[in-house]
Order: sequence, then C-alpha cells, then structure tokens
Amino acid sequence: MKAIAILLTVCAFGVFTPCHAQSTETKQDSSVQMNLLDEQVKVFSSVFSLGGAEENLLQGATNYLELLDKIDLPEEQKKELTEMYNLYDTSLDSKKKEELKVRVSKMMQDAMNKSLNEQ
Repeated sequence: MKAIAILLTVCAFGVFTPCHAQSTETKQDSSVQMNLLDEQVKVFSSVFSLGGAEENLLQGATNYLELLDKIDLPEEQKKELTEMYNLYDTSLDSKKKEELKVRVSKMMQDAMNKSLNEQ
C-alpha cells in the first residue's frame, strides 16, 4: 500500500513539474525599442541625486531633450544635438523607415554642401 502511495506521489510530481517549470512571461514587442538616451538621462539623474551632487544638471530631467535645454551650450550645438537625437529617435521606430531615409539623405546632402563651401 505504501509503495502505491509513493508511486502515485512521484507520478504526480512528474506530471505537474513540467507545468510549472516554465513561466509564461509576456515579452515586449520587438518592433518597439527603448530610447537609450532617455533611459541614460533617467539613470544618471537618479545616481547624481542619490550621490548628493550639489550641481546636478540632470535633476528633474526625464529625457535627453530636457537635458539639452538645461545645459549651457551654444545654440548651434544644441540644434545639432537635437537633430541627431530626433534622427536616432526616428531610427527606433520600424514604421518610420522612409522618414529616416529622407532625413539621413538630407543630412548627407547638407554635409556635402558644407564641405564644398569650405574648400
């Protein structure tokens, strides 16, 4: 009788163990990607806040564009960094590939014109 009870218990564990071995986690949509620049600003903001930095330029900044507004840079450089951020942000969305192609070709054309004018 003990042998039958032990055998049934072992069989029950054998049947139910595979059911719980793998959890059913929902995975994120691979077409939607995280903007790493924004996440980096959030992480650095929290690190400097926890560290007690007196001059924390990142305090209150939740994304890269807010950081660009807060830092002391020439307007031309801020504009260039904003354009690069927007280009990067567009590259993360798989639905905006045509817009990305247009932006990159426009940037390439501007760079070629600028280099020709400098010669």
